[in-house]
Parts: sequence; C-alpha cells; structure tokens
Amino acid sequence: MKKHYKNETLMKFLTIVGALVGLAYLIIRITGYGTQFRLLPIDVGLDVVVNSIIGLVIVIITLLVGIRPNEPIPFHWLVLFILGILLAIFADILAGVLLLIAFLIGLIEDL
Repeated sequence: MKKHYKNETLMKFLTIVGALVGLAYLIIRITGYGTQFRLLPIDVGLDVVVNSIIGLVIVIITLLVGIRPNEPIPFHWLVLFILGILLAIFADILAGVLLLIAFLIGLIEDL
C-alpha cells in the first residue's frame, strides 16, 4: 500500500533539487575547480575518489526516490532522513539540508 502525502510534490521537488545540488558539488569536487578557494587542500588522494563514488551512488539513489517514488525505494520520511544524512556526509551539507526539510514535511504530515 502506497503512502501519499499532501505535500508530496513539494517533497519530490526538494528531493530532486537536493540530489542535483549534491551532483553539482561532486562534479566540482572531482574536477578540482573548488580547490583554489580553500585554505587547506583537503581533497587530495584516493579518499576523494572513494568518497566521490559513494556520494555519486547516494545521489543516484536519491534521484530515483524523487523521480520514481515507491518503485525502487519507498518514498517515506524515514528514507528521506537517511538519504539526507548520507548526502550531508558524502556530498554537500546543502543537499542534505534540502532532504532533511523534505523529511520534516513528511514527518509532520505523518504525525
């Protein structure tokens, strides 16, 4: 049985925009355009590649949740919370915050 939220379109929009922001950040991180503005060059070495690959997988899963809800992964507030935390860790804090806002909307509607 599928759960439908009242504000499902807003939640989908925030999920897709969060995934696209995370994807843009990962592309900038991989190409190295953002390193000239940092005080310390943190993104150096193999861990950048591994973190970027993990972040890319999370971004793709988040896009699938936003574009096709309930087919690959259920569109539920708990899933949005987990993906938001993972996006904040592996991609960008702004992408994670957008998904956490969608999580809060779903949680408030579920209560």
